[in-house]
Amino acid sequence: MSARRIARYLGLDAVDRPTLWVFVAAVLISGWARFAVAPHIPLWLDEAWTGGIAGQSTWGETIRQTWLDANAPLYYAIMHVWIGLFGASNEVMRFPSLVFGLLTPFLPLVIRIDGWRTEDRLAMGALLAVWTQGIILAQEARCYTLLILLATAQTLCFARLLTGPSTRRALVWALLCSLVIVTHYQALALGAVQGLIYLATHRLKAVKTWPAVLGFAPGFAVLAWHLPRLLQFARPDVAWYDVATLDTLASVGIFLGDSWWLYALPVIGVLYLLGRALLRRPLMAAQAGRPALWLAGLSAVIGLAIVFGAGMVRPSFTLRYATPFLPGVIMLFCLGVRAVSVPFPAARVGLMLMALLHCADWSTASAGKIWRYFTYEAASRDLLATHPTRLVFIWDHPAQQVEDPSQYVAAGGFFFRRAGSNVPVTPVMVRGDEDPNIALTKAASAPGSVILWLYDTRVRGTAAVRFPPRITVVDPSFGCHDYGKGRFGVLACSRTWEKP
Repeated sequence: MSARRIARYLGLDAVDRPTLWVFVAAVLISGWARFAVAPHIPLWLDEAWTGGIAGQSTWGETIRQTWLDANAPLYYAIMHVWIGLFGASNEVMRFPSLVFGLLTPFLPLVIRIDGWRTEDRLAMGALLAVWTQGIILAQEARCYTLLILLATAQTLCFARLLTGPSTRRALVWALLCSLVIVTHYQALALGAVQGLIYLATHRLKAVKTWPAVLGFAPGFAVLAWHLPRLLQFARPDVAWYDVATLDTLASVGIFLGDSWWLYALPVIGVLYLLGRALLRRPLMAAQAGRPALWLAGLSAVIGLAIVFGAGMVRPSFTLRYATPFLPGVIMLFCLGVRAVSVPFPAARVGLMLMALLHCADWSTASAGKIWRYFTYEAASRDLLATHPTRLVFIWDHPAQQVEDPSQYVAAGGFFFRRAGSNVPVTPVMVRGDEDPNIALTKAASAPGSVILWLYDTRVRGTAAVRFPPRITVVDPSFGCHDYGKGRFGVLACSRTWEKP
């Protein structure tokens, strides 16, 4: 296919040039930022957990560890193949997230929707590219950039389905819903809301596409397989998040919009449309856009409200769980700006430029300054240098009540195994009023044993809050060093180190 035909398919042959050039600049600057903002930082706790699960030597062990974990399995399956082919170095483990993040901005161009102007598609792609949280997530070996990629495709295909129902379109959308669900279970709310909107909007036409229901089968099959384990993590005494509040809601707004001032133009546009509707004045198609696009964006807002509302009732929400709803929110941004682009033609480019400049300023100011203190990579390296005969490991966390000791073996020994060490790992699980200091020193009584104790004092149920570390008091033969900072404790202890 020639470059001219590709440009014609993407709608770039007759596009407004300033919009195209800002999109190109957004992709280039965000691409640079994904490489430059946080280079060479160590893997933090969750990333090491990814390595522990996906880095198992067999598919059977990876599947078992995936079932034991609280997260959905698709990303772990991809990473198991990736690590098996290319190893588990920090850069290699983070590379798939980088690729997913770089691909996402192009989806609005590739997935065509009738009546959606190319300028609006470029604006959505640019906003997806320069979303600063996405730049951070693209440098982590976690599922979230894969989630953004798939949720963007799902949202776009849902809007496409609303413009013209067909079994084929419905099946593609349903399959994408399944992929999103098996990437992050809370994203189920997005697909559920979209399904209800589809039925309410097209009714009999939607019912006639019923064979597409088969597309949901993989997602719900995996969810049913994993549900017994998920229910254990959902127990109120095990869940480690705080209950969501109105302050949390404000944080969600900043998380999705980067800065409140980016909401200004879209909100003005929405208010303008509402005002004309209330006054019963006609709306130009160039201002309002297709209803399917508004409904696709609205589905994200409703889905996010459901997930957030559940988090206000019981501890089940953290900011990153808003990620799958980002594409719909950005679609609403673009529609809001479209509403004022007739009287103010530069509004769309203005929003893109504001987001681009914010990203460039943030990236330049943040480059080399982002750090993860909840990491035990350096601690593991220094412990390994003592040539230990055993690693005694504890992740001091309320989830200990339901977690399996093999999970601690997989995660605690990840950096040792990556370095080629076969040092056995002894997991320590403390419950109730048990003192980790006593449990750890008892498990490490044999000569050559070393200790690694991870905790976060802001997480309720953390034993280190009730029993502050005093390993060197309980067993004076140990020397200890805390590699964490503030709330994060990464206590490593060895008998070969200098005593206090």
